[in-house]
Amino acid sequence: MIVSTLFLSLLLTFLSCVQSEVVLTQPEAETGRPAGSLKLTCKTSGFDLSSYGMNWVRQVPGQGLEWLVYYYTSNSNNYAPAIKGRFTASKDNSNNIFALDMGNLKIEDTAIYYCARDHSERSQVWTHSKTVRGNILSIPS
Repeated sequence: MIVSTLFLSLLLTFLSCVQSEVVLTQPEAETGRPAGSLKLTCKTSGFDLSSYGMNWVRQVPGQGLEWLVYYYTSNSNNYAPAIKGRFTASKDNSNNIFALDMGNLKIEDTAIYYCARDHSERSQVWTHSKTVRGNILSIPS
């Protein structure tokens, strides 16, 4: 009896540490127009989107990453000054989609855009996050 209880306890401990693969999938390329609008999407899998904060970052080729927005809910979010009032993040939890609605596009918005998931202490599962690809957004002049 003690052996089976010990085995069950070890099994439950192991299962609580099982890795699940987190995948964030984005379309490969988008093209916008100056002063136009565009919606970038990030399809998520391997976790419950409603339980995690999400971010959008971008990278101009040859430069570092620029953080754009943190989004948990419509009441819990934060935007970088460069996009505040022009870009709006949202989650569609039922379809596992994290989106970025971009308005009043500027040539300097041309970059590779990445969605990223925050690490959540609420989860008891160790995860490995993999972005399949970033959105390449070009705004020709």
